[in-house]
Amino acid sequence: MKNAGLTLAEVANIVNGEVVGDSEHIVTHVSSLETATDKSITFLSSSKFVNQLSTTLAGCVLLSKEHNLSKEMNCVFCKDPYLAYALVSQALDESPLPATSISDTADLAASAEIGENVSIGAHSVIAKNCKIGKGVVIGPNCFVGEGCIIGDNSLIHANVSIYHRVYIGDFCILHSGVVLGSDGFGYANDNGRWIKIPQTGSLVLGNHVEIGANSCIDRGALNNTEIGNGVKIDNMCHIAHNVSIGDNTAMAGFSAIAGSAKVGESCQLGGRSSILGHLEIAAGTHLTAGTLVSKSNKKSGVFSSGMAAEENKSWKRNVARFKQLDNMAKRIKLLEKRLSLRENGKSL
Repeated sequence: MKNAGLTLAEVANIVNGEVVGDSEHIVTHVSSLETATDKSITFLSSSKFVNQLSTTLAGCVLLSKEHNLSKEMNCVFCKDPYLAYALVSQALDESPLPATSISDTADLAASAEIGENVSIGAHSVIAKNCKIGKGVVIGPNCFVGEGCIIGDNSLIHANVSIYHRVYIGDFCILHSGVVLGSDGFGYANDNGRWIKIPQTGSLVLGNHVEIGANSCIDRGALNNTEIGNGVKIDNMCHIAHNVSIGDNTAMAGFSAIAGSAKVGESCQLGGRSSILGHLEIAAGTHLTAGTLVSKSNKKSGVFSSGMAAEENKSWKRNVARFKQLDNMAKRIKLLEKRLSLRENGKSL
């Protein structure tokens, strides 16, 4: 059934804001400032877009009181417009669920425990001794391995593979192509021949975890791989065996964490950032895009590495000079020594 929309009074209640204008005006969807219509609600979270307030056709704008209005319009003043936008988007979301019942073609083991109001899509497999909590939605073509536990109200989109003995908390979201509990990369070398080490640990996800499309998280070799409450993982990320990620940490696309690394709470990993194995990352750390972390940090901060794109000619010159840095450092050290001796009336 199509969403009937929200009055601005209802919007203000959701975001704990203050209406200016017609509190009974109804909005049905969210839009950008540029594309908004009279039935749209949009937001302004950056001063660099404030000039668009004079031209937007939005039925309502979410903004903070620091932004002065140049024309009469409906708006809702709130503390954090971007957060308010997220809350209103949830209230107006009409995305269809991947399943609305248990399909006749789903394969459920006799020993599997299925909670109330569970939906399972076509051709999905629930292996023996699984426990599926109430209100769980599992899309088509999913596999849930032996002994898994999925917490209440979790949402699993199509084509997700969950290996054996993986434990998923409440209100988690797994997007298509996610693989949980696959073997970690564990081998012993026998004179050039690789001997596989069975990965006997498990994988534990906390509550309110969301994992983006085609991301993979390995099970532990001995101990469990652990993902804390509220962790958000973007598309195409990889988390290796025995990794521990603290609550409310977020990873952007193509990020990777090598085996046995420990990432603290409330960290932010920019796109294509990488953390080497067995390191410890302090809570609150922010890695900018493309950062390679090769040593542990005890204090939080913002960390960066790598070079941003530049014109090819300039890049070639800089690369050539980079190769000369060690030589240059030795020459500078020698010059400094000579200068110091000269100032003291001495010579080499």
